[in-house]
Amino acid sequence: MAELRQIAHGLRPTSLDDGLPAALAAITRNLPIPVRLQVVGDELPEQLITTAYFVAAEAVVNAAKYAQATRIGVQVTRSPEAVRIRVEDDGCGGAQARPGSGLTGLTDRVVALGGSLTMHSPAGAGTAIEVVLPCGL
Repeated sequence: MAELRQIAHGLRPTSLDDGLPAALAAITRNLPIPVRLQVVGDELPEQLITTAYFVAAEAVVNAAKYAQATRIGVQVTRSPEAVRIRVEDDGCGGAQARPGSGLTGLTDRVVALGGSLTMHSPAGAGTAIEVVLPCGL
């Protein structure tokens, strides 16, 4: 319950104490569909770890809940310049970021860190969300 309160308030979830890969694996373990998870690169700055977690968690939960997906892929990579988070599914597509939605909140969080969020979600063809966050915070 405490972790849910932290997430609701945008704080750092305690599941990140064991690192981003473990925290993301914990989310995906509880889903009814398979998730391919790949986290590559050096350790991320703390602020980026939390944002990467929220981005991936929101996108994965949305895919499982709304997209009728049968597969989800999550990839987090780091270069010296940026962290990239890509979440894609094979669901029904047609996702839209509406005011007050989780996707809109994620976009605000990403932009506040100088990053970008793009979403490609044609109807009937799945959804891909990609976030790029600069490492020079």
